[in-house]
Amino acid sequence: MKKTIFIFVAIALAYSYYSKNNTSQEFEAINTKIVSNDTRVNSNINIDNFKNIKIGDNKAKVISNLGEPSRIDYSEYNFKWYVYNEDLNKFAMVGIEDENVVALYSNGIDSNEMDIKLNSNRDSVREKYTPLEYKKKGNTRYVINSNNQYDILDIEKNYVTVFYDIHEDNKVCGYQIISKKAESTLNGIYSQGSGELQESFEAQTKDLVNTERTKNNLDILSYSEKATTSSRKHSEDMMIKNYFDHINKENKSPFNRMEEEGINYKNAGENIAAGQSSAIYAHHAWMNSLGHRKNILGDYKYIGVGVIFGGYYNIYYTQNFYT
Repeated sequence: MKKTIFIFVAIALAYSYYSKNNTSQEFEAINTKIVSNDTRVNSNINIDNFKNIKIGDNKAKVISNLGEPSRIDYSEYNFKWYVYNEDLNKFAMVGIEDENVVALYSNGIDSNEMDIKLNSNRDSVREKYTPLEYKKKGNTRYVINSNNQYDILDIEKNYVTVFYDIHEDNKVCGYQIISKKAESTLNGIYSQGSGELQESFEAQTKDLVNTERTKNNLDILSYSEKATTSSRKHSEDMMIKNYFDHINKENKSPFNRMEEEGINYKNAGENIAAGQSSAIYAHHAWMNSLGHRKNILGDYKYIGVGVIFGGYYNIYYTQNFYT
């Protein structure tokens, strides 16, 4: 019996606070932790070679061409992401499983694996390819509801997600390439989650936020353990108590919660989201919301992000900023 499930229906809220006497709220639409202040320690990276890495290449070629990664993250699939964040203008990740490349992601470097280029227009992509309406896994069709913020394409042996920036002429602002074989290892759309995946999604979110700030000539944000604790607690609270809001069931605001963790702030803000299947999808969705984008590019110095798996929306994200 065939079954159809609608996927990628995600929600979010943004909340900003600019002084202790003046509050502004933004309720528009739709991002994750940080492992350390800065994991970028490898000075032997040749990231421009990323464009020549293809699905099916072996890990030895990746290391030979790119150098050792700054970090190795878990993914919602069976593969591990080799993260290259030395140059935030050329952020890239290579998915490795069984010593071979099965996935690629970047929001700063083109890939010769496909003929779609960053900064090209959504219309030009759709002239070449017809976006998928659903992914089929077994007898289940997972209907894609992207709100024109991204397309998922079936290109030969890979699924290619092309992300668009709807606030900058629908230009291509990132892409993810995953082999169909790697995709098949995920039963459904969402991972069951783990502590390792939680930390990986949180670290990726910090990197992705800082790529946007770097592109806009803003200072990168530093990791705050206190803000991460506050963010994780709120994500968990929303999951357990089945609600989605900045104000919790005890009527505490993001700023009450930050203060409880000992954060003394001048400016502060919060983004929350639920239902995005990964940090990558959450980040690009946030950047397509003016309220969340404003926080990501805001006048802040510190970031903390908390990701929790489970509950009605399967995954919850909270992102706290402050100066």
